Amino acid sequence: MKFGKIMRSTVDARMPQWREFMVDYKKLKQELNRRATMSGSRSEDVTAAFTALLDQHVAIANDFYMDRIEEGVIILHALHQHVERLLAGTLRLEHRTACQKSLVSVHFQLLLLQHYVALNFTAVTKILKKFEKKLGLPLRNEYIAAIVELPFYRCEALGELVEESERQFRVLEGLGTAPPPPLPPLPIPAQSVESQWAVQQQAQQQAQQQQAQQQQLQHQMQQQLQHQMQQQQPCSMPAATGCKDSFPGAASAAGLAVQQASQAIA
Repeated sequence: MKFGKIMRSTVDARMPQWREFMVDYKKLKQELNRRATMSGSRSEDVTAAFTALLDQHVAIANDFYMDRIEEGVIILHALHQHVERLLAGTLRLEHRTACQKSLVSVHFQLLLLQHYVALNFTAVTKILKKFEKKLGLPLRNEYIAAIVELPFYRCEALGELVEESERQFRVLEGLGTAPPPPLPPLPIPAQSVESQWAVQQQAQQQAQQQQAQQQQLQHQMQQQLQHQMQQQQPCSMPAATGCKDSFPGAASAAGLAVQQASQAIA
């Protein structure tokens, strides 16, 4: 299957709400074919015109990416405050579920944004390759070198947000499964070797339990992400951001979590 069809089917299946912010590979290909049939134009003019058109598409994708990153930072900051209140004991533990759902949702949307970046960048490299093949003019290396500093290309902030959402989820999972703090241990006489051995055995058992809980957490989060992907629905942006179709469940659940926190504190 050709890349254009793969891109369209992927967008329709996974991110239809972001279609208008994608690099329009089909339109760029049509313009390239039109340029290839023209005669009499200088190579510099052809390259400059096509580069200007491609710049517009890249700018749309880069601006959309930056908006989603800003939105993700705001949502995760709100969820972080909610987690801090749970850890401080100012909220009931029952509110943990709403916060976890928010984190799973925003994590899913961040992974989807990673796919968005990869798909658009592939479209750019593919169309540049076609440009050089059809017109015989060098452009790909020069153009890629010009966009390497764009946030859309570097994608550093996105990776940090993904890691932060996973970290907050682990904190909440530990909050829900951790036993009450143990009483301070009694001093052990130096001559009580058997007691010391018992304490060492207990410490080893606790370490093994923590490792098992960590593995269970990773498995649980993978299951929740798979469930989120299977039940993915068209989404709508939070009204507070002034845009549409961004992080659906995460934003609404984060708003619910903040609302619940305010009610509990009041």
